[in-house]
Amino acid sequence: MRAGRPAARMLAVVIAATLAQVPGAARAAGSAGTGRDLFIGARALAAGGAPCGACHAVGGEGLAFTASLGPELSAGLSGMDPEALDGLLETLPFPSMAPVYEGHALTPAERADLTAFLIQAAMRGPPTGAWHLELWATVVAVALFLGLVLARRRRKPPSRARLLARAAHHPGGSR
Repeated sequence: MRAGRPAARMLAVVIAATLAQVPGAARAAGSAGTGRDLFIGARALAAGGAPCGACHAVGGEGLAFTASLGPELSAGLSGMDPEALDGLLETLPFPSMAPVYEGHALTPAERADLTAFLIQAAMRGPPTGAWHLELWATVVAVALFLGLVLARRRRKPPSRARLLARAAHHPGGSR
């Protein structure tokens, strides 16, 4: 039994070395679930960069994925092959992203995970359901405004106005 273990280890080393030399082999191993966590910041990036979801929206994922500082990604990434997306994540050629990720480059594993997640999310299309948040924000704002209007009506009048009103009813008041 012991003779088989070194052979299995050697086979694993040979397979790992072969996969390391095959372009795109590491990219295929990306986990969409891990990429989703990296995107929203539930899992920190190794070099400490900001999560993608702080600026970008991505389709079909709900309100946690509807940031609006950067462009929505599902439309731009639809039809992009994983190798091109990995290259894009490696170089980040966008001037607005350069200061954010300078010195905080993504690792190959993070790029593979983000690529797997973004390719999957791009197939779902642009985000839907963001109008719910806007509707609730409008309802809350109107309710607060009406509360302020009602509170203003119950407000105590200024003391000077009360004193002048009381003095007007007493003959011989101060002049």
